[in-house]
Amino acid sequence: MKTWIITGGAACGKSNVTSLLRDLLGMNVAWFSADQIVKLAFKDSGFVALLEATFGEQILISGPATGGELVDRRWIREHVLPFAELRLQLEGIIHPHVLTALADEQKTALEAQINLLVAEVPLHYEIGGTVLADLVIVVAASQSVQVRRMMENRGLDEHAVQTFLNAQWPIEAKAERADVVIWNDGDISALKAQVLALTGHIRTT
Repeated sequence: MKTWIITGGAACGKSNVTSLLRDLLGMNVAWFSADQIVKLAFKDSGFVALLEATFGEQILISGPATGGELVDRRWIREHVLPFAELRLQLEGIIHPHVLTALADEQKTALEAQINLLVAEVPLHYEIGGTVLADLVIVVAASQSVQVRRMMENRGLDEHAVQTFLNAQWPIEAKAERADVVIWNDGDISALKAQVLALTGHIRTT
């Protein structure tokens, strides 16, 4: 079984690339989303208790939970991500959880005789490259496009966006290490063309 990793920067279009690949790759493919694993973890009282023990009750959402999540992402963005030591503590809880879930998915897919596992892991390089992959696809965009998309689509102000981006590797560093780079500064048709070219090339090699 082969494993492909889809990674890249915030608001670069990783999920769009994953969606397009779903349409093109057909059957006998397993799919994994690190973001989905984190969303589920933020609804799990046991996992959330670990975060509360580390950061205090201020990390919890006050009032009704949003989408079932118990963790205040805005508080994390403002009070954890800007500070390297606190960010490392957060990553020390979240990253092992994601890696364990990915290893479980790889094992399940292998046992089911799946040919390919496509895993969307936004922080693949930040985790430390510990995930063995046959192909790493970096979805990239210029920082000005990232900022605009995050402000428009996520309702963040420019300061919050820069804090978020500063917590990740520069997109250029990720692109340098990638097997394939998909550049997504344009519209969806340009993105589709690149993904189609990628799958066509892989099928002929």
